Amino acid sequence: MRIELTRDRLPELISLVEVIERHDHAPFRTLPSELEDYFDSGMDTESMGLVVDGVLAGYGVLRVPRDGGPLRCSGGTHPDFRGAGLGRQLIDFFNDASQRLAQGRLDAMMEIHVDEGRDSLVDLLQRAGFTPGGGYVQLRRSLSDSRVDVELPSFFKLVPWSDVQDTEVGRTYRDTLSGLSDALDSQFFVPEWSFLIVDGRSDRAKLAAYLLSHRYEQDWSAFGWSEGYTEELVVLPDYRGLHLATSLLNAAADAYQEAGMEFAGLDISVDSEGQSSMLDLFTHFGYEPVRNTTLYTKRVYPEA
Repeated sequence: MRIELTRDRLPELISLVEVIERHDHAPFRTLPSELEDYFDSGMDTESMGLVVDGVLAGYGVLRVPRDGGPLRCSGGTHPDFRGAGLGRQLIDFFNDASQRLAQGRLDAMMEIHVDEGRDSLVDLLQRAGFTPGGGYVQLRRSLSDSRVDVELPSFFKLVPWSDVQDTEVGRTYRDTLSGLSDALDSQFFVPEWSFLIVDGRSDRAKLAAYLLSHRYEQDWSAFGWSEGYTEELVVLPDYRGLHLATSLLNAAADAYQEAGMEFAGLDISVDSEGQSSMLDLFTHFGYEPVRNTTLYTKRVYPEA
């Protein structure tokens, strides 16, 4: 039976997602608060539950930012009910709901992320007209490894975010960062693991580069290790070639290690061939690939 998946079903949804992730050896764990966001995400959303013998056996959620962008598909089926056509029902739901949410945008695309090893899901998506279009690679770096030593240029300063976050200058930097990133507002953001580099060559210091870290502790049991996660690493265009990224990565690695972490982790985007110029860069820094995730996409209006 198909039902609308509403907030009152949240406890069942939490249990279902936990079973799915453990059975599929997912390289992450979803927090209840993240699932609650399905019902209060600030996005246009449609959702569906599949109930079999009174049990929530599958779910699908489709969301799109209100200012446009890809339509994000999430969903899954309970391992005990697979092979009964529930996956096909989820695909039908995504196809129908996407046309309602796309509101006639002829270039609208659905997207879904698939972790490696999910061959049956890949087969289902490809038969439904989804195609691979890039993705990302998860990397990790042992914190017991030595660092690549570099010195900051004269008049540049490395600033821990925790030192300035509550100051007037910190509010100025927050205004700048908020225009570049939403990582600061995440429940997983760790100020003590995040750093700025500022250019002090003028009367008013300018932001030159930054590294923002998150702590996804719920994922460590799936990984088999603990890590500090580099959510964003950005060197602004006027400051590239000064080895600022190396300084930031070293500072973050020291902070992660001091907090008792075993690895530094990050993800990099790759193209449909699994390639990225950043892969060689981070390998040079001592990072090693751990696993891949592929982005599958499909046009909402295939004939457009």
